[in-house]
Amino acid sequence: MAYSVLIVDDDQQVRMMFRLVLERYGYMVDEASNGAEALRKLLNQTPDVILLDILMPMLGGEAVLQRIRQMPSLYNTKVLVVTAYPRFEKTANLDRVDRFLVKPILPAHLAQAVGEVLAIEDVKLEGDR
Repeated sequence: MAYSVLIVDDDQQVRMMFRLVLERYGYMVDEASNGAEALRKLLNQTPDVILLDILMPMLGGEAVLQRIRQMPSLYNTKVLVVTAYPRFEKTANLDRVDRFLVKPILPAHLAQAVGEVLAIEDVKLEGDR
């Protein structure tokens, strides 16, 4: 069974890069371009991991995180905050975040972080076997 990931970021190029990396590692990937879209998607799906940007239009990452943590169906969903602003790690109300990553992030580090929060011991590219 493949793990599922929802990428929530307003930057289309970031979403595309994350998608390409994670699909290469075998993840099923969906995307949302803002927090409001993400919450609509989360009413009908339960991803294993959410990659969440903080600064987004319409509904920012902190508000999305707060709502995610109020949804019983998402209790076991891992959340990785991925932002270009390291200051948010200390100043934002990011309780119950499984990992905090700072952009830019190397593709291998992204895949490793996702694998670690899912407790996948050996994350390898398909061609690395």
